[in-house]
Amino acid sequence: MKKILYIGRYNGIIGGIERYMQKSAALLRRSGFAVHYLYTEDGGREQADFAAAFDSVQIFAPENELLKTADLVIIHNIIGVEFLSFMPADKTFFFAHDHNIYCQRHHYYWPVGRINCHRKRQKAVCQLCSLGREPAPPLAEYRRFPALVLSDFMKDNLLKNGFEKVVKLPAFIQTAEQERSFMPEGVLRILFLGQLIRGKGADLMLKTLARLDIPFVCTIAGEGNDRPMLEKMVEKFDLSDKVHFTGFIREPEKLWQNCDVFFFPIRWQEPFGLVGLEALAHGIPVVAFDLGGVREWLVNGKNGFAVPEGADAVPALKLLAAHPEDFFGRMSRFAVTFAQEHFSEENFMKEFEKLCEGMK
Repeated sequence: MKKILYIGRYNGIIGGIERYMQKSAALLRRSGFAVHYLYTEDGGREQADFAAAFDSVQIFAPENELLKTADLVIIHNIIGVEFLSFMPADKTFFFAHDHNIYCQRHHYYWPVGRINCHRKRQKAVCQLCSLGREPAPPLAEYRRFPALVLSDFMKDNLLKNGFEKVVKLPAFIQTAEQERSFMPEGVLRILFLGQLIRGKGADLMLKTLARLDIPFVCTIAGEGNDRPMLEKMVEKFDLSDKVHFTGFIREPEKLWQNCDVFFFPIRWQEPFGLVGLEALAHGIPVVAFDLGGVREWLVNGKNGFAVPEGADAVPALKLLAAHPEDFFGRMSRFAVTFAQEHFSEENFMKEFEKLCEGMK
């Protein structure tokens, strides 16, 4: 039995990185692998459920035998460079889920105007951009390892920043084929699911909804520092009877049953956007801003609409609502089929097996 060792920062759910670790570890174990996890600091929600996905979960210790006996080691988050010297150099990968390995602000956009950045890391420019508030990312130390990514967008970014070997490992999802009734009462049901932080763009969504002159309701599921600001925006735009906050959702799968469209109003360049793929797997069309790795799973006009950066998303939402019998049924079927064909668990396991074979 092959032994896989995940290494990360927290032992609970913070966001998409931990969700990915949890789900991929569970899949690998179902496929006959042993998967263990070492973390560097306590933190996150649902710690018991998170731990249940692994054969063991332990605090990082340099003397841990797993560092010697694992067949493959995958670092899933930036951890202190003091830990890196203990990683077996011939069988360790760094999984780049985020921009923080080359962006000092982590967001990969400029602080003034939040204009997305596309340059490789340059010390002087990046320090000016960060205004001295963030430590420099340990890029040189992590470039010693080959990298894993979910999208061509991230692969290009890492190659641009000096990584010599970058492997694209496909995301995976289980599809949920079922009969759906879209807009049953003639009201467009919009869902936002994610952290309430500026990069995720919930404020951009509210500005869009303030101009949406059709019957709609919107559920905002998630928690974060921006929630007070977003609640004030809801009052300002007189949307209190249409927009509802749920807070943190323990079982987000239940949300897909009562929505017609998933709105992905990202401000930053999303490295992949796993939540968008999850929407498609449930047959929910997506309206998203066309940034980062979104085009890995969003086929414009087929399973949703890719709205150009800086453009207005209102026309896309109104077009969906105006022709529900055409768009929703067709897009829902394509969404599920596309997810099955391109992001199946079988595809993931096939590529993961190749990764393991390459480490021999």
